[in-house]
Amino acid sequence: MWGRILLIYRKILQIMQKKSALFVFLCTMFLFPFTAFSQRGGEFGLLAGGSYYMGDINLYKHMYSPHPNFGAFAKYHLNSRYTLRLGGAYTNLSAADADFNNSFQQLRDRDFEAMLVELSLQFEINFLPYEIGDVRNRSFTPYLQTGIVGYFATSSKDIVNLAIPIGFGAKKNINPRLVLGAEWAFRRTFSDYLDNLSGEDLSNYDPNYGIPVDEASRHKQLGFRYTKDWYSMLSLTLSYTFKLGGLGCPAYYDY
Repeated sequence: MWGRILLIYRKILQIMQKKSALFVFLCTMFLFPFTAFSQRGGEFGLLAGGSYYMGDINLYKHMYSPHPNFGAFAKYHLNSRYTLRLGGAYTNLSAADADFNNSFQQLRDRDFEAMLVELSLQFEINFLPYEIGDVRNRSFTPYLQTGIVGYFATSSKDIVNLAIPIGFGAKKNINPRLVLGAEWAFRRTFSDYLDNLSGEDLSNYDPNYGIPVDEASRHKQLGFRYTKDWYSMLSLTLSYTFKLGGLGCPAYYDY
């Protein structure tokens, strides 16, 4: 009996040690950027490009039915690796079953078009050390981005909802004040109604609920209930930078 109690105690101790290590790791990852202010500064910029939708109608085609997108953003550089970003964008999304040769989609024959406006709060991680105003040594970097997005979409059953952004891009200082960039950002929404299509839950027709499954109800499957809709933005960016304390003298940059 005491042997089993001791074994359980050891297992609990091991779990606590693992949790403690994970806690320390997360604190290091999230707090380190805020303690290493090597070059605090910011950007104000604009973006423009194309957007497209993927979901119950468009299952796999990237850049299908693209629409222009426009937006603006502000960035705060915590250091040469980490950046906070607040942004907004406007676009339209559309899709039609008639554009696909799938026999199910030809029979379903649905389409949609929606205007979408989003606000985002994101965190960017630079692959390379990046310095505001440096046009020679630390002027270029690829980066990853993620965070949270809130959006408003017309012609959708879920007019207001949230999405998780996952994106990557690259930027280059073209002079001490201007930054040119390109990025491809994916939005995984928490809704299956961006396209007004979702799968019918056939458990609603179980005999235990008093509604039997018959030939009429069997064909109510219009989409995929347990997969969420996505939209993506492929954009060019142009921003104006400033550095707290000034840009410094280019003569002292590392070449």
